[in-house]
Amino acid sequence: MKGRTILFFLGFCLMLSACKKEIGKKEYTMTFRFESGDEISLTGKIFEKYKKNKKYLSEIDGGYPLILIDGRGLYMEFRNNNTTIALKTSDKKLICNDNWNFMFKNPTIFANNQSGLVTGNVEMEGTYTQKGRAYTVENGDFKFYWRNADEDFGMNDTILKGKWTLKRS
Repeated sequence: MKGRTILFFLGFCLMLSACKKEIGKKEYTMTFRFESGDEISLTGKIFEKYKKNKKYLSEIDGGYPLILIDGRGLYMEFRNNNTTIALKTSDKKLICNDNWNFMFKNPTIFANNQSGLVTGNVEMEGTYTQKGRAYTVENGDFKFYWRNADEDFGMNDTILKGKWTLKRS
């Protein structure tokens, strides 16, 4: 009887150790659809839990400490060095106000089909659904405060608006 109990606890411990949650395992696609009809898609990863795992520390590009957002938000890291935090609200909304430079590299939009590095600040808000570990935003709103329009494109700094989506790839 004692042997069965030990065997049961040993099996239980093995099962618990096998149940690890991977963060940042799957890629996401964030798509910005501007009112002008232009569209830009970025791919990247989302981290939602703090882990002291060297594997993940190398994937996070010097952004916010994950311990600060554990359970309250999502740390989003998309290509072109776009790192931001989206806070989750009790009414199932993701809200992001990125005061850092948000970048779109080489888009052929905005300025009469000119291309180059477009930087600015972005504000995003959207209702999300969650199935397991996958987050989806179907129809969020955003404002992009285009900061380098004048010096790089010869245009006035402007605010561009549109819709954004977030889907697991």
